[in-house]
Amino acid sequence: MTAVFPSAYFPSISYLKSYLAHENHAIELFEHYPKQTIRNRCDIATSNGKLRLSIPVKKPFGSKSLTKDIRIDHESAWQNEHWRGIRTAYAGAPYFEEYAHEIEDLIYTKHTHLVILNTSILQFFYKVLDLPFTAKSTKDYQKEHIQDFRDFAFGQQVIQKKYIQVFYESHGYIQDLSILDLLFNEGPFIRNWVLPRSL
Repeated sequence: MTAVFPSAYFPSISYLKSYLAHENHAIELFEHYPKQTIRNRCDIATSNGKLRLSIPVKKPFGSKSLTKDIRIDHESAWQNEHWRGIRTAYAGAPYFEEYAHEIEDLIYTKHTHLVILNTSILQFFYKVLDLPFTAKSTKDYQKEHIQDFRDFAFGQQVIQKKYIQVFYESHGYIQDLSILDLLFNEGPFIRNWVLPRSL
């Protein structure tokens, strides 16, 4: 049975852990695109607490637009805002310098469609984990005979294995942030949080 996941922008730790736990998985492309979800936003930790980064998008067919058709709105300078927020939040993190250039490139590469950007992000994390990557996506919309994670509350899960966060002393431990938080703090050791034990 295929586990179907939403496309996600710098997904949460629980998202990547769940995605990797299902060998037969696919990204949903044929749903009617829902507003205000992980498909175009993520949460990072800053000196002021949790910060939500959102990509502005264009829906070419209004409410009937499918996820595969959603275009990134490049009329705003969202890349500057996102990179500035990430750099400010994580410049002091142990692995920031090691990954900063690649993350900056992911953000500033001018993709036309949201799913293409999100797929490139997923591919990058596969590289960090030293795993072979093949883009897997749905061919149509299905309601049955799948494991459905499209509306799962990723980003709100309790991560049992904690790690040291940059602003822990100011705000305490913040659960299930974007995988960026774990990457900059733990580097390649993110595998200890997201990989199934069999890998």
